[in-house]
Order: sequence, then structure tokens, then C-alpha cells
Amino acid sequence: MRPVIGISAHPTLHDYRGNKSTIQSCGENYLFSLEAVGAVPALDRYVGLCDGYLIPGGIDVNPISYGETPHPLLETTRLDFDEYQLHLIERMRVSKKPVLAICRGIQIVNVAYGGTLYQDVSLHGEGTMRHSQVDITPGGISHHVSIEDGSILHRLYGSELWTNSYHHQSIKDLGAGLRITARADDGIIEAVEATDHPYLHAVQWHPESFFVRPDNYMLAIFEDFVKQCRP
Repeated sequence: MRPVIGISAHPTLHDYRGNKSTIQSCGENYLFSLEAVGAVPALDRYVGLCDGYLIPGGIDVNPISYGETPHPLLETTRLDFDEYQLHLIERMRVSKKPVLAICRGIQIVNVAYGGTLYQDVSLHGEGTMRHSQVDITPGGISHHVSIEDGSILHRLYGSELWTNSYHHQSIKDLGAGLRITARADDGIIEAVEATDHPYLHAVQWHPESFFVRPDNYMLAIFEDFVKQCRP
């Protein structure tokens, strides 16, 4: 069995369209070097180590991952990263351990379930709002979502919620085995759950950005997820 190697991450200032935040990062060549000498665990080992999984936001999903060609509005992608996450999500599904997916996370989950994406939300059609509202301050809100009865979000918040919005891609065709649990007022899908998994909850907005608010009402999403992860 390959040894599990812990690598300390480095705080790095990340600037996405003028919205600055600190991320914990590690140069990928460290990972490649460890893998080359047999020290990086296989995907199944990652899954076995964890009680739950958070799939965070990030770069665009490459449309090749869902059988489409790139649109001019497509931004930065990494097909190898898509392939890695798709394999990992498949193992998460088999494990039945809790999953929380955020922003890009909801998009790659949808692709893993056989769905497709709008490569830019403007392709959704006339009347679509600007969802990439990066000019809002951390903890700020930008639009309203309507929540479906019987969902995790409905249990936590009731029938509606105000969220932020930092994305320019979104779900187009819903993957088989997922159900929509929230939409923005323009019809864009803002949250889904899996119907074939005990707890797979995915949201399009960034609840972690509310951490700076004294009334951090988005913390309930993380509390509920961690509760499901406890042995």
C-alpha cells in the first residue's frame, strides 16, 4: 500500500475578476514528484480516509467533459482536472459518504451525473441576470432564490433565501439522479440534491463567503453537512 503524504499548503492571494481572497495552495510539481516515486495514494485511498467530502469552487468545467465544443465566452479550463474530479465523484457516490459541493462543485457534480452546462449564463436566454457579480463585498448578497419543499435547503431556511453570486457557468441539462432544490428568479438552477445518495447537497453560490458576517446564516449549510459526517 502506498504511503499517505501530508503536504503543508501555502497561503496565496487569489484575484478572480477583482475579487481578492486568500487560498491555501501547493505547487502541483510537488504532487507529480511524489506520485512518480509511488508516494501519492490512489483515489480509493483518498475516499477511505475521509468521513465526507467538500467539492469547492474553481475554474470553468471544460465542455469536452460533457460532449460540447468550447464557446467564445468560455474561460480558463483544465481537462485533466475535470477527469480527476469526475473519477473522484464516482468513488464518492459508491462510498455513500456525505458530499457538499459549491459553485464549480455543483457544475462538475452535474456533469458526473451525465448533465450539461451553460458555458456562460447569458446563453440561458433573454432575461437572465448577471450572476458573476464580483463587485459585491465579501458577505454581501446579490439575488434571491426560491427553494423547493422537502429539500435540505427548505429544512434549513424555508421557502426562500438571499445569496451571493460569483459564477458565469451554470447547469443546463440536469443529470440523471439529481433533483433541483432551488432556482434564481431568472430560472437559473441554484441548488440540487442527489436522489441516489444519502446526502449529496450542491449549491451554486458561495456560502463560505458569509464567514465575515456577524449574522452568518450560511453557516447552517456547513453545520448540517458536518453533522452528517459524524460517525
